[in-house]
Amino acid sequence: MQIRNLKTFINSNLSNLEVIKNTIEDLESKTPQLYLILEIILDVLQNRKIPKDIEIFLLEKAAHICEKLYEFNKALELYKKLFLLTSSSKYLDQIEKIKTLKIFERLKDILKKINLSFDDLLKIYYQSLETNKSIEAIIMENFKIHKKEILDSIKNFYKIPVFEITDLKKFKKIPQVLTIKKDFFLNTFCIPFQAGKTIYLVCYNPEDIDTIEKVKKILQIPSSDVQLAFAIKEDLMEAIEMYYSSISPYISEFDFEVEPVEEREEEIEEETLIDSAIVQLVNKIIEEAYKMRASDIHWESLIDKKGLQVRFRVDGECFVYTTIPEHQKRPVISRIKIMANLDIAERRLPQDGKIKFKTKEGKTFEIRVATVPTIENNEDVVMRILGGIEFRELEELDLTEENYKNFKRILDYPYGLILVVGPTGSGKTTTLHAALKYLNSPNKKIWTAEDPVEIVQEGLRQVQVNPKIGLTFARVFRAFLRADPDIIMIGETRDQETAHTLIEASLTGHLVLTTLHTNSAPETITRLLNMGIDPYNFADALLGILAQRLAKRLCKKCKKPYKPNKNEIERIKREYGYHPVKPLTDEMIENATFFEPVGCSECNYTGFKGRFAIHELLIPDDELKSLIIKNAPANEIRDLAMQKRFLTLKQDGILKVLKGETTLKQILAVTVR
Repeated sequence: MQIRNLKTFINSNLSNLEVIKNTIEDLESKTPQLYLILEIILDVLQNRKIPKDIEIFLLEKAAHICEKLYEFNKALELYKKLFLLTSSSKYLDQIEKIKTLKIFERLKDILKKINLSFDDLLKIYYQSLETNKSIEAIIMENFKIHKKEILDSIKNFYKIPVFEITDLKKFKKIPQVLTIKKDFFLNTFCIPFQAGKTIYLVCYNPEDIDTIEKVKKILQIPSSDVQLAFAIKEDLMEAIEMYYSSISPYISEFDFEVEPVEEREEEIEEETLIDSAIVQLVNKIIEEAYKMRASDIHWESLIDKKGLQVRFRVDGECFVYTTIPEHQKRPVISRIKIMANLDIAERRLPQDGKIKFKTKEGKTFEIRVATVPTIENNEDVVMRILGGIEFRELEELDLTEENYKNFKRILDYPYGLILVVGPTGSGKTTTLHAALKYLNSPNKKIWTAEDPVEIVQEGLRQVQVNPKIGLTFARVFRAFLRADPDIIMIGETRDQETAHTLIEASLTGHLVLTTLHTNSAPETITRLLNMGIDPYNFADALLGILAQRLAKRLCKKCKKPYKPNKNEIERIKREYGYHPVKPLTDEMIENATFFEPVGCSECNYTGFKGRFAIHELLIPDDELKSLIIKNAPANEIRDLAMQKRFLTLKQDGILKVLKGETTLKQILAVTVR
């Protein structure tokens, strides 16, 4: 029977409850399309001449269907009609339950997939109250639902922008927020951010109009200037903490305006402004960065006198931590300069220095400081936090089984040259110290020259170089050669003199380890040859080159297995490329379990926690050494090495994707070829 005919049939039998019941039940048994049945019932309910008993039956049936479809707003409307019609308390109970579960409607796209019952939703709701977690966080954790799916469902429901914490960290903060107590925003879960010219009022419950209007009124933000947006509760909590970080009290303590002064008076003026509040503010930001495992702190002077933006780099990515008001900018930068023994009056030229910092808990570490002059007579300061490097054993370096055995084998040689290469922050120091830990024993004399000393090991004789007084790597190296060494580690090969001395030492009975800033193992060879070292001696001395990068590791707690589609598999094969000895086979892909990020409380809902290393290890044999002697290009060296089981960084990374360590996107983000 067609829908139109069915509606006509029901309307013509409105006096017969049994016929109506049988017709609806028959329709339910024949079609799984609940929306179609609901449409028919709601259309029939428009008939004003409908008898009361049939109206009650149809309202109940429609409400139950709405519950199954997670259309809780409509269900609530229907139960209210039932209560007005009957005054029955059972509908009041149902109204209260539906009010409780109304928030789940925005997740109906997800709920239909995992098919949760009314009771299941109540359990999630009460679990949310007990654990203080959002319903979204519980569903993500319990059912391995990706955060993106959650946000897509909510975006589809509310038709407003949705943001993650990574987005919120990039947005600008609204200064007047700090004039309100933090508890207000932790209770409302509604806080503004600015992106470009748009102010977003980011809320956990965009339906709570009263709260939204209250926030606008308190912050004096006109409705016309604001766009409503959504973020899950956990991301909003972190965003609020970001606003009200532990440095906020120190910022508010220092609230006077600095009058403009003549350039010649500036040094005296700034020194007088550096009071205890500024000292505490700078110290607190450094301590916060250290606690958050930040590798760098960026103090960035904003244009148009908008203050001093502070960003932290954590796990390779920067995010905005806070913004210091304009009138505090100069005193803060001057305080940093004083700590690093720099000239506070010099803002036209770059400067660099070091700070020895001790936290309240007694942790001591070193900070490299670099200042850079920027436009509008401003300055930026970049701090590199040293000493936060995790000490690892050789077997904890994420080397493949084959690379681990080969790396260990070359470390066991009594003399020769081993290079660990990669960009800044790629884990070279961690690898070198793991190698030294493996080599460290009472019957060996090990000297190291480092800038700075980031890991201290008993048994090593460690020297901190200081170029300002002439204590360079080259000079320290020459001193080591007169100090009866077995093993020498040079933190970085920066110049031709050091490179020549490395080769000389490794050919005269010493095992030498060093680092170089190059992109790959084959390129390292051409870089050193371009420095002018003798190719014969270099080929003779070289034991191996280990290149590495750090990639984000999937969170072990929440990562979710998935089956890649045909296009993804083709992309993986294409990125892996040709390998004459170790091809990526269909069988390897079929036997692999691929994972994707989800996000949970353990990983701060990013889907990733920590980083791991990918490597390429080049160990030259006679054929490769002959190419070195000929000064062959890097691609020729790489092609020959691949015939001898050499894997590139990207290939090593893709094999680790197959092992479920990370995603292809993360590997491509840190590799070139």
